[in-house]
Amino acid sequence: MTEPTLDLEDIQGNLLRGYRMPLALHIAFAFGPVPAARRLIGRLAGDGANGLPQVSTAARWQDRPAYALNLGLTFAGLQKLGVPQAVLERFPASFALGPAWPDRARALGDTDISDPQHWELGAPGDTAVHLLLSINARLQSRLDELAGVLCKAFIDAGATEVWRRQAEALPQDRVHFGYRDGIAQPRIRGVDERRIGAAQSSRNDAQPEAPAGDFLLGRRYVNSYGGNFLGDLPPALGDNATYGAFRVLRQDAAAFERVLQRNARRWKIDDPEWLAAKMMGRWRSGAPLMCNPDRDPGARPGLDADTINDFDYAPGRQDEQRYDDVRGLRCPAGAHIRRLNPRGGMAMGQPHTRRIVRRAMPYGPEYVAGDGQYLDDGVDRGLLGYFLCGDLAMQFEFLQSVWANQDLAACGLRGTRDPILGAHPVEGGRFVIRTDDRRDPIVITDLPRLVSTRGALYCLLPGIGGLRHLASLT
Repeated sequence: MTEPTLDLEDIQGNLLRGYRMPLALHIAFAFGPVPAARRLIGRLAGDGANGLPQVSTAARWQDRPAYALNLGLTFAGLQKLGVPQAVLERFPASFALGPAWPDRARALGDTDISDPQHWELGAPGDTAVHLLLSINARLQSRLDELAGVLCKAFIDAGATEVWRRQAEALPQDRVHFGYRDGIAQPRIRGVDERRIGAAQSSRNDAQPEAPAGDFLLGRRYVNSYGGNFLGDLPPALGDNATYGAFRVLRQDAAAFERVLQRNARRWKIDDPEWLAAKMMGRWRSGAPLMCNPDRDPGARPGLDADTINDFDYAPGRQDEQRYDDVRGLRCPAGAHIRRLNPRGGMAMGQPHTRRIVRRAMPYGPEYVAGDGQYLDDGVDRGLLGYFLCGDLAMQFEFLQSVWANQDLAACGLRGTRDPILGAHPVEGGRFVIRTDDRRDPIVITDLPRLVSTRGALYCLLPGIGGLRHLASLT
């Protein structure tokens, strides 16, 4: 069956393109009077003639815009807007219950310091969030101007602002742990990245294109399992929509550096960066261990285009040009990027599936060590943004609960969790590095929890038609 052409003017733009703007602001609102809330959503998804900024789509840019705007609605928001109960009952349970639901939070590893009771956004008992407004901009002055205009519009419509946070790109597009970020997003079938102005993927990518149905609902899109994630939702609401797990993730950069220094001394490793690469699966420059197992090649012309994504862990006989690392001697089986994207490895299902699109950016100032001492400076810093997919349970929650946090019966994974993202026990988590067949593996046993959840929402990001449908409800 021929796949439908993507309607770029109907799809919210943050799914198909990374905006590559250095600033992002996310503001959560609770609706007031329902008719006013519906009218405002209609104006934001209108024709631009009403004086308000418009929701950004994936349509081709003539000129690179100065800002981008996106809207996500929670299940409570859809209820508030008057979506019929018969329709609400057709949404997946994961979306309807949300990430703070006790059983779901435990499965995701949101316990102890990450328990929803401690969240700043989406905590049980807090004012319900109905809509999440996301603004990306190139200049702080433009971001402030847009936020002022949009917040006034929401307040005039009787809405209440309940939360906001700003994110800002760090130098060289790195996260607070020092790794280069945003270099392995799925290539979605039917998307010409050059035409829509998205950042171009590397020329060589060992992973196949992902079906559009893995991320978009409705419109006869087919996902990796031969179906469509729209389910029984009405096309008027669900066509070209996607789901987003919005997360506020605190990153303990000082603790991470202490782990590297402490274990380099313990295991007599000359360069702690070797340990950092083993834990991530890439050097901090972004170079993959599969192509550079011994040293970081650093930034050099051609690195991105030639090798940064041109690798697999178990390519098999059909691809003899790539190194088969089924035993994890180059890249540990438990490394962060390998656990969360096994690529061609047969890890609980079909290869090259359960992929997500991540649109996130650091918040808080860059960590700077003092006199070589990696002390906690008490500053809140981390990562903020969306993990986008077509099915929250099969994609985002599976990655988080199973691949990141379950004790998997596989070589190098038994008794461990994701070294970066995992909800490690208080006594310390384990991470195994196999070096060769003649030496006992290096086993790190003192991993603290490096990433903690400070807030979370599950949102539906409807297409433009879906937003207008919500505006038309009576």
